[in-house]
Amino acid sequence: MTTAASSTIAELQSRLSDLELSKTHEDVSGVIQKERTEMLLSLRKIMETMKAEAAEGGGASSKEVEKLRAENEELKKINAKQKYRIEHLVSNLRSVVDK
Repeated sequence: MTTAASSTIAELQSRLSDLELSKTHEDVSGVIQKERTEMLLSLRKIMETMKAEAAEGGGASSKEVEKLRAENEELKKINAKQKYRIEHLVSNLRSVVDK
């Protein structure tokens, strides 16, 4: 082979590689565009849902909030009792172990 033929073959191989890369890029670009479209639709649905909830009163009603606060207070009392019992048991256990 001559140098001209070798350089022509190398140029053709380079063009072929560029075309294959371009085709791959177009495929990836299409997939990305599809994902963006799906995400945009999903975000629009979420935004519409949030707007509807805000129009209805913002999600939790005041009765629900009061109920949750009362439940929270009850759980704090139970937690305090359990903490006291654990401290008492640990204290007694230490005194038994020390003997």
